[in-house]
Amino acid sequence: MNYTIGRGDLDGIVVFLAVAEERGFRAAARKLGITPSAVSQAIRAFEARLGVTLFARTTRNVGLTEAGERLLTQVRPATQQMLQGIEFARSLGHSVSGLLRISVPKASVQMLTERFVAGLLAAHPGLQLDFVGDDRMIDIIAEGCDAGIRPRSVVHADMVAIPLTPEEPYVVAGSSALLARYGRPEIPEDIRDIPCVMYRQAGIVLDEWAFHVEGEPVNIRIRGPLILDDVTACVHATEQGVGLFRLPRSLIARNIHAGTLEVLLGDFAMKFPGLALYYPSRSTVLPKLRAFIDYVQSNKI
Repeated sequence: MNYTIGRGDLDGIVVFLAVAEERGFRAAARKLGITPSAVSQAIRAFEARLGVTLFARTTRNVGLTEAGERLLTQVRPATQQMLQGIEFARSLGHSVSGLLRISVPKASVQMLTERFVAGLLAAHPGLQLDFVGDDRMIDIIAEGCDAGIRPRSVVHADMVAIPLTPEEPYVVAGSSALLARYGRPEIPEDIRDIPCVMYRQAGIVLDEWAFHVEGEPVNIRIRGPLILDDVTACVHATEQGVGLFRLPRSLIARNIHAGTLEVLLGDFAMKFPGLALYYPSRSTVLPKLRAFIDYVQSNKI
């Protein structure tokens, strides 16, 4: 393998990534701790060495050219891995520290924060934890995350997956005020006549709920006056009697205990497979990620 790459090329890549990610020269300068003129000079020199224009500059913004888009696609994951390797080498023999970015479903951010964060950060005061709420099944390396958390059933087979939460039922919840107006559903088909709170996940409105009926999966189309992309807001609206809502039981355990929500159609509930922490099998596990793994495994319910 030929390692004869110029120092200027490496510097150029770092500055290029900063400008591409920040979408501006001044923002990139603040991120890198240098002047905007130094950023401009570095980009001009990098473009001259490559013989191609990477950014389309206007008076208002900075965008990537086709060449810039292609370069970003190639160098961002590679640079992320290189930086992880450097961080791993630097951290050997030292305490756990640094920023740990984990992609998490929006619906699970509150539950994971309540369950794991305080104890983890108390045990490792040099650690900074960033839960990035995102419902897409993203490329965690390309997005600059150290790991991801998703339902176990959707984690790709080429990932290392570590169970975080147990299997549990999806439950339909409703307030006593709503049930007083519409009656209590006895079978899944009854919800067709009751308003529901609609959840938008990754840009898609989930307008069907799945149930087990006589051992077979059955999808019931729902309707409702409210569409939200935040589970906490959906739960609040459900407590206010806007409609029924369906979600994993653990996310509303506190509401059930407080009596603000009732569980309905429990005999027909489908199973939520539980969450798993995942990361690429080819990646070296950094001490900060190992600390998170060890903590959640020792504190699982």
